[in-house]
Amino acid sequence: MTRHAAGRLALVAATLSAGAALAASAGSGSSGAPAARAQPNPGPVFSHPRTIDNRYLPLSAKRRCVYRGKTKDGGTERSVFTRLNRTKRFTYAGQRIDAAVFRDKDFENGKHAETAFDYFAQADDGTVYYLGENVRNFEHGKAVDREGTWLLGKHTDVPGIAMPAAPQVGDKWHFEDVPGITTESDTVEESALRTKAAHRVFTDVIRVSEFTQPEGELEYKLYAAGVGIIVSYDPDARTALIRCR
Repeated sequence: MTRHAAGRLALVAATLSAGAALAASAGSGSSGAPAARAQPNPGPVFSHPRTIDNRYLPLSAKRRCVYRGKTKDGGTERSVFTRLNRTKRFTYAGQRIDAAVFRDKDFENGKHAETAFDYFAQADDGTVYYLGENVRNFEHGKAVDREGTWLLGKHTDVPGIAMPAAPQVGDKWHFEDVPGITTESDTVEESALRTKAAHRVFTDVIRVSEFTQPEGELEYKLYAAGVGIIVSYDPDARTALIRCR
């Protein structure tokens, strides 16, 4: 990002000036004070990780949300996203993080297709982090594999970012960054949109593109302020929020 380029130029100028002064002082025989070392970035702080009240992803606000739509082959799809009364502990940057746990159950043509347990935590600056998912894929009512599963600290040392604290058009981040399993790159494409879902019109909506590798798939999600995801779509499929409670 280049938002603070001017500030960086000013810092460089100040540093050069200070260096010149120090050199002049050294040349005249006087001793200069040692230069201060830059402090490392301590990373995000998680004082209350399960309080997730990010403007565009307020996961703590609702207990259960239902989505419905069409699959790429023209079938029906239904997803039930539920906040559970449990936590999962992770360790990141020396911190113990008790993440909030959400269950995402997907049904295709009325049949159970997948259950994923998703782990989220919000940092003190308002950024929502994605710490992994425990996936079970089903066929004919039986779990067949765990493809897509990954956990911070086991499969990667890099947490995903589910939503920045104050997303702006052009902002980019990785929802998932797990080489060998999945990588999802997100970009804010538009803001201040109006969208209808769940029998109402939302006016403060951002559109985020999601490019997933290795599948090479592109999907879009619409996030409404105070609600979260209200619509997900790609060229061949679309799901929308039905209700939350």
